[in-house]
Amino acid sequence: MFCAQLTTLGREWARLFRLRPNPDQKTSYNPPLNPPAKQKKESILVNIRACMAAALFLICAPALADTADDQFQEVAAKYLAANPKPVLSEEAYKYKVQAEFMVQEKQPAKAIGLYDKALNLAPWWPEGHYQLALLLGETKKYRDATKEMKRYLQLAPNGPDARAAQDKLYQWEVVAEPVAGKTFKDCPDCPEMVELPPGNFDMGSNSGESNEKPQHHVTIAKAFAIGKTEVTQAQWQAVMGSNPSNFATCGDTCPVEQVSWDDAQTYIQKLNLKTGKQYRLPTEAEWEYACRAGNQQDYCGDDNVDKVSWNNRNSGSYFFNTPHPVGTKQANAFGLYDMSGNVWEWVQDNYHDDYNGAPADGSAWENGSKRVLRGGSWGYDAEFGRATARFKFSPGYRYFSYGFRLARVLP
Repeated sequence: MFCAQLTTLGREWARLFRLRPNPDQKTSYNPPLNPPAKQKKESILVNIRACMAAALFLICAPALADTADDQFQEVAAKYLAANPKPVLSEEAYKYKVQAEFMVQEKQPAKAIGLYDKALNLAPWWPEGHYQLALLLGETKKYRDATKEMKRYLQLAPNGPDARAAQDKLYQWEVVAEPVAGKTFKDCPDCPEMVELPPGNFDMGSNSGESNEKPQHHVTIAKAFAIGKTEVTQAQWQAVMGSNPSNFATCGDTCPVEQVSWDDAQTYIQKLNLKTGKQYRLPTEAEWEYACRAGNQQDYCGDDNVDKVSWNNRNSGSYFFNTPHPVGTKQANAFGLYDMSGNVWEWVQDNYHDDYNGAPADGSAWENGSKRVLRGGSWGYDAEFGRATARFKFSPGYRYFSYGFRLARVLP
């Protein structure tokens, strides 16, 4: 209540002052710096009001803009105080016109890129943030859309599209991509873990292989942690005292491979004794939830497989493909590496031929003779690294492209 009242007062005061522009910042406007001569007697009062309004904005900005970053708060403060308001430079205006044309041509990806360029030149442009937010929402990039729409509301809290903007935020709130939490390690030689929030997603694909059907809605009701990378050779060695990897010369930071599902369980038991924590393999649903990270991309982190995956197209020359050190490709939106490619990853579930009857709560689907592997590997075609692709093998089978990634129960 206090912030809301002061914020309202601060908005009124903001109309009474002008902020001096940063001399190092390129801008197409130059607000007046001094009051007219007839107002000189009031200049001291105006300056006091300016200082108080600026302080109030910094203190109460969260009431206006939720999680907006400090740098943009400064942009918004200067814009709200400016009179007259700035106008787009010719270059920014060009990008605006081109973006609008790309929207007409039904090429949203190009339009998004052009609005980005315009906003790099004019971050204070409310309409640009609004239009960019709409495009991001239409392409299901709800987290980015939410950020841009909140920026629009910071710049134009009483603007012509303010009501529509808030309605969009309400809509996106129920489908926005979840955001990963903190990372941690339980011991110096333990894998680094990333906390993932509860969430829901559509698992599988109705246009993929038969074992990826039917697509079904899954709810992950409780937060859990998952490995930032696949378990490495050094991490395995620290717990097990040996290294089973066929590619041991790849080095300590390469994923451990040539391990079976049973071997992974043995490692987990020993790690739990060492740390007193509850490590386990992720369920298949948790694995795909972590892979997708709130997006609908073909691979775990991008539609371009080579950005996120070591596969048989990019992991070496013909017949000489190898695994690579973990974390050397692009991470996904949760900050997880190698979810696509490098080594196949065992998950907890038994394999079933399709998803008919699959749990909707993200739990492991047991009852079967084989176990599921996910993510593809350095030695397989890139398509095996798709977010929905599934593989199977007997739990005791070892192979030089089979590894795993840990999950951990959170308190």
